[in-house]
Order: sequence, then structure tokens, then C-alpha cells
Amino acid sequence: MIAPDANETPIPEQTILIVDDNPTNIGVLADYLEEHGFTILVARDGESALEKAAYARPDLVLLDVMMPGIDGFETCRQLKDKEATQDIPVIFMTALADVEDKVKGFAVGAVDYVTKPLHQEEVLARVTTHLKIRSLTQRLQTANTALMQLNADKDKFFSILAHDLRGPFLPLLGSSELLARRVDVLSKPKIADMSMAIFESAQRVLDLLENLLQWGRLQISHADFHPRQLELTRIVQQNIELLRPGAMTKEIALNSQLERPFTIYADQHMLNFVLRNLIANAIKFTPKNGHITITAKPNEQKNLVVSVTDNGMGMPPSVVANLFRLDIHHSTLGTANETGTGLGLILCQEMVRRNGGQIWVDSIENKGTTVHFTVPIVNHAENSAPEQAE
Repeated sequence: MIAPDANETPIPEQTILIVDDNPTNIGVLADYLEEHGFTILVARDGESALEKAAYARPDLVLLDVMMPGIDGFETCRQLKDKEATQDIPVIFMTALADVEDKVKGFAVGAVDYVTKPLHQEEVLARVTTHLKIRSLTQRLQTANTALMQLNADKDKFFSILAHDLRGPFLPLLGSSELLARRVDVLSKPKIADMSMAIFESAQRVLDLLENLLQWGRLQISHADFHPRQLELTRIVQQNIELLRPGAMTKEIALNSQLERPFTIYADQHMLNFVLRNLIANAIKFTPKNGHITITAKPNEQKNLVVSVTDNGMGMPPSVVANLFRLDIHHSTLGTANETGTGLGLILCQEMVRRNGGQIWVDSIENKGTTVHFTVPIVNHAENSAPEQAE
């Protein structure tokens, strides 16, 4: 095997456990590997090797075959039997040249052999190669786990959509058909009611499709992520004005209590989506003549905590605990029988995380709910925001 290039360095902070009952062998090999940037642990027998591997979790084990007590084969077998150490690559060091011994070593879980007397360059080459293989394998496993989770989330997401898309179409189709067939005999109030039913059903379908679109965008890595400096007070007020008609319909007082400008660093599209969803949810679950307030306060971590508070229905702890779980479908009617899917809050969580923040909910049943989220703050002085803030 070709020795690695002199300029090639191992992956940093990697630890090798050398197991050999010969202190001379250990000393020479340990010094050589340390010169090439590895951290070295040593053990003189199989029992000590098992203990050190269990607590130190080395990245690779160089294991002598012939040792007092349990030999290298049994040591390797026990390493592979334990979940904590089974993924650590083991390279045998042996003077045995018999093919059966090599086959036995591979059978108990070794990944390679080096033959005594050892050639240091060969050992380094094999060690470096297997550490790279292990690193690539771990990255592949991580990516595979993430992909499996993404596919599972996708299936759950589409399952919810398939279920909830049916609901709005029934009144949409029924009302529109009845309106088309009997428009000449229906009273104006009845026509108005049916038109409103059609509008509300169409709005719900639009909301579902918007959530689907947003979810799709979030899956495309950071393709649509464009953070910049923004003036929060202005953006909050814009979203309040956008949703004020819905609040006025229920005679809900909707106000911002941001008393000074806050310059934050976030993606404006995502920030607007989060604010619209949280305010719309508050309107949905707040009764007539209720009140909703939006506040913001810097925390000790130099983030801004934005809070949307209502005095509406509230939720029990069991519901709050599952609000951000995609595998648990929850949809509650609002105080005016408004419908929803529960997907908006899950999308809000993903967008807040994408912007480096956190989101959480405080709620007391029959008293109200506050949804908090954090966003990086650039400046919260009372002066006007920088020119680039929008």
C-alpha cells in the first residue's frame, strides 16, 4: 500500500488505541503516530483495552493478536458485541502469516491486518485509509438518517394535506352547485351566506396550498434564505394592518406594544410568514371583544424575544407539548368555528430555526396563549435603524 503524502494530515482530534503487551512496540509506534497528529492511548492486554475503548471511544484500534489473558481475537469479538464500541475499526497487528488466522480475524470484525515486524509507513497508510472510510461511513449514515426523517415527515405532511383538502371542497362544491342551479329563487341573504361559505372554503384551500409551498421551499436547503437587517417595529405594524380586518370582524383589539425600533437580522419573507401565522392563530382562538398584543424584549443572549399574546381559549399542557410534532395531527376549531390544520405552527418553527432562533408556547386553558420566538438583534437603541434596515 502506498504511504500517504507527507503533506497529508489526518482528520483532526482523532484517537488511536494501541493494544500490545510489548512496551517497545507500543513506544515506537505511538511516537510515530503522535508525530502525525494522532492522540494515542495504550493498553497492555485485552481486558484493559476493552475498558479504555468503552470510556474513551477511540476512532481506531491497533490490536495485537497474541497477548496474555484474552487474545486479540476475543478482544475484537467483545468490542464488536458492545453497541458503544462495535463501530470502531480494528486493525490486527500480528506475526501470524497463516491464512486461517487472517480469515478468523475478519470473521470477528477486524477491517485489516498489518504484519510484524511493522513498517511504520504502511501502518500510517492503513490507519489513515480506514479512518477516512469510517468518517465517510458516518457521514453517509447521518445523511441517510436525515433523508429517512425527511421522507417520514413528507409522508406525514402529505397525509395531513390529503385529509384536510377534502374538507373545504365539500361546502365549496355543494354551495357553488346550489348557487348555480337556484340563483333565481334564492333570497339575497341566502346568496350572501352561500357566497361567504364558498369564499371561506376557497380561503382554506389557499392556506393549505400556501403551507405546502412553504414546506417545499424549506426542503431546498438554503436556496430561498436571504437574511438581512430589518426594522422589526415597522414589519410588525405592517402585518397587524394586513390582519386587522379579521380582528375587527370579531371586535378584537389588535395592537403592537413595541415602543422603540429594533433592528434584527432575518429573512423578511420568513419573518412575515411567522408573524402572519401567529397573529392569525391568535385571532382564530380569541373570542369577541378580546385583545391581542405583540411585544418584543432583548434577552441575555443578545436575541430579541418577540411575543404574540391573546386572552383566548388557551390550551392544556398535553396539547402544548405536541404542538410542534408533525406525527400528531391536531386541528381545533376557533372561537367562531374557524378551521385549520396545525401545519402553520410547524412551518413557523422551521423558519424560526432557519433564522437562528427558537420558538415556544405558554398557555393556560380558558385564559389565553403567548407564543414566543427569538430572532438575532443587531441594534435596539432608541435611535432610528441603520439605512440598510427595511
